[in-house]
Amino acid sequence: MSASTEPAVATATVEVEPPRGSGVQEFVPFGTLTGCKLKSGDIATYILREGMGVAGRADGSFGAVWLVDLKGGDAQIAFAGFDNDARQIARARAISNTREAGLRIFSSGEAWAVTWFDAEGLAYARPRWETNPPAEILRVGAIGREVSENVAIAPAPGGALVAATPFGAERNQLGVFQFAPVDPAQPQLKAVGVTRHTKKPRWPAVAADPSGGYLVVWHEEDDGSIRASRFDAAGREGNAHVVATPRGDDRSAAATQEMPDRERRLGLVATSSGALVAWNEGPTLLARALDAEARPRGAPWVLGKGKWRAIAPSGDGAFVAWVGHDGKADGQLLLVKLGADGAPSARGIRVSDGAIPVKDPPSLALAGERVGVAWTEAMSPGVSTKRAVLRVLERACIP
Repeated sequence: MSASTEPAVATATVEVEPPRGSGVQEFVPFGTLTGCKLKSGDIATYILREGMGVAGRADGSFGAVWLVDLKGGDAQIAFAGFDNDARQIARARAISNTREAGLRIFSSGEAWAVTWFDAEGLAYARPRWETNPPAEILRVGAIGREVSENVAIAPAPGGALVAATPFGAERNQLGVFQFAPVDPAQPQLKAVGVTRHTKKPRWPAVAADPSGGYLVVWHEEDDGSIRASRFDAAGREGNAHVVATPRGDDRSAAATQEMPDRERRLGLVATSSGALVAWNEGPTLLARALDAEARPRGAPWVLGKGKWRAIAPSGDGAFVAWVGHDGKADGQLLLVKLGADGAPSARGIRVSDGAIPVKDPPSLALAGERVGVAWTEAMSPGVSTKRAVLRVLERACIP
């Protein structure tokens, strides 16, 4: 993929409004929900590594991936399938090995797409429910392991995937392209475009919008701002827009600087009217709505306090899950619905059991009218091994 000689487009500067609200204060224990067909099941047990994810598709099924520790520092990438009652319907099997973080799974046509990084860079496979033949491992040579922390991946139209990755000799742009096509006759890698107004983009997110374009958001490392732009279906990029700027609170700024890279990664989902962006400023979670051209729409909203945020689209709005304090105990998995303007609902759900803390970043997915939330927790007090849990509930039951 090569950069164009088109002139750089302007960055639209706007005054960022202060966040609204104080976040969700009440979380209903999942066990008190009635008539919601809530189901739970184990994805895997005796887990030592961090790295787990779930994805859902319209037929109500879920695919899950996780890492199984191996001798010598490697981990095995495992895959299995589950129905909308969290029951396993596709036998667990190994896909490949890796030593790197960044395991992801997406719904992709009639199959699934699993992506990861290894010593050779970005790799992917398309596992199915059947164990034979084994899923073929393919590679995207243009994306190396050295940029893995700053690569965003999302589903694209037609079952392919879209990536936003550092681009250029100075890594001062983001390249956007499709890869992993369902049709093997299509090119494995297809350029969409390159940003024209980034300086030091970090921790991006990308999403395909309903009109065939792509929305991209990123942090500018130099000034700490969050910015967004959109590529149309022909790969033309519009103006960049400022979504957020660092606030004057020194304590919040210091806490943000100390955040691990994985918590700086932005959350982005396309909606029927634009998009929703979610991010952390230290322990504070915020969200803001964008219009169809990536322009901010209304002030940001405070969602709450916590870490390890996950976001999934839902029509006009979205669902957000994170790990925080439910009012009784810390380290609990919390789930909240966002409206089209980014405003959180008045109440959320405590999805975990309320006693055992969540150990690793959770995963969140929609499958038809069901919402699946997955996380890891200690198998019993005082042990290091974990189990990965999948809990499924009806979308309409989330307040």
